[in-house]
Amino acid sequence: MRGWLLGAVLCLSLPTSAAERIVSLAPFLTDMVLLFEAEARLVGVLDDQSLPGELDGVQRVGAHQSLSLERIVTLRPDLVLGWTSGNSPELLTRLESLGIAVRRFDPQTLQAIDRMTLALGDLLGERERAQALSTAYRVQLSSSLRSSPGEGPDVFVQLWREPIFTVAGEQLLSDVLRHCGARNVFASLPGLAPQISVEAVLAAQPDVILALAEERSQAAGWLERWSAYPQLPAVRHDRLYALHSDALVRPTPAIARGVAELCGLLAAGRAHPAADQKR
Repeated sequence: MRGWLLGAVLCLSLPTSAAERIVSLAPFLTDMVLLFEAEARLVGVLDDQSLPGELDGVQRVGAHQSLSLERIVTLRPDLVLGWTSGNSPELLTRLESLGIAVRRFDPQTLQAIDRMTLALGDLLGERERAQALSTAYRVQLSSSLRSSPGEGPDVFVQLWREPIFTVAGEQLLSDVLRHCGARNVFASLPGLAPQISVEAVLAAQPDVILALAEERSQAAGWLERWSAYPQLPAVRHDRLYALHSDALVRPTPAIARGVAELCGLLAAGRAHPAADQKR
């Protein structure tokens, strides 16, 4: 056995309930640790090139496709926060085989975000803070909930231009649309982010097209191509919206603000379709 591995295994004796040395393998899980104001316990994080300055001194353990088992183990974590659909299952299983506590999360509904918040509160010994976060989150969601779910518009969510990717029914954004009373036109597709064609969008006849990107200007560029298809209701009624993706794709309680914005946008457009503006 390699020296680094033997040494790391011998040091894995801290109780998992302490969670004093944490490695986060997903941006949203890093965000959660920050929400709990437990950043001092982070010894390693996945590097997504957008980490806040307060984490400059924390070891990077690799990017999405290049996570390093060796870097993680040598940090002697007593808790690894894993991402079920975004991390290699083999890596997470290997860490567990070495005696490291791994907890997997992948909330794809608004309710699952609340459950994750409470579970992390237990892991971090922060139940009171978790309850406060949970309560505030549920209050915010209640204020944006549409009283008549399913009566809103048919929506196409675009995540990339070429090829075109959208969200399927099991993805978080589909649940957000349901919360806002709208329907995801591609909810029946398998997976989380399936690839589709222009022809599929034309056949779906969405009332609204939402383009989500890290920069609104980038998303706005994607919307220009749909102007060539006036047969789409979304184009006829100018219901093409460019949104900042982080507000709606990172599954933490902070998503409640993005949900409220989207619900308001969809409701206003339905009430005053002629007054809609491209964003």
